[in-house]
Amino acid sequence: MNIGRMDKMVVIESMQTGYDEYNYPTTTWAEFTRLYGDFQPLSSKDIVAAQAGNVDTRARLITHFVDGIDSTMRVKIYGLAADPKLFSIDGNPQPDLKSNREHLTFNLAPPLADWT
Repeated sequence: MNIGRMDKMVVIESMQTGYDEYNYPTTTWAEFTRLYGDFQPLSSKDIVAAQAGNVDTRARLITHFVDGIDSTMRVKIYGLAADPKLFSIDGNPQPDLKSNREHLTFNLAPPLADWT
């Protein structure tokens, strides 16, 4: 793992369910953790191969290990454009093969349509 390549600010958010003043269920996003990561967009060849396997992965993100992150969360990456880019987590994050507690690798997919 190259720490110097972890130059993008990453905010991982979890969905919170609550109720508004009229007792209707509402969903909001709360910050789960904030860390730095290495954003790696997939090549066209890798995207075509992923689509052949019915996977919508567009990029990979390598971050420091944080326990509790799962595929129901979303990722905001700062530093790719003027506004933060939003991604969904495609599958569960994979820990490193050496110790399982050094870093995580996320497969990132486009955000879901109902996210704001």
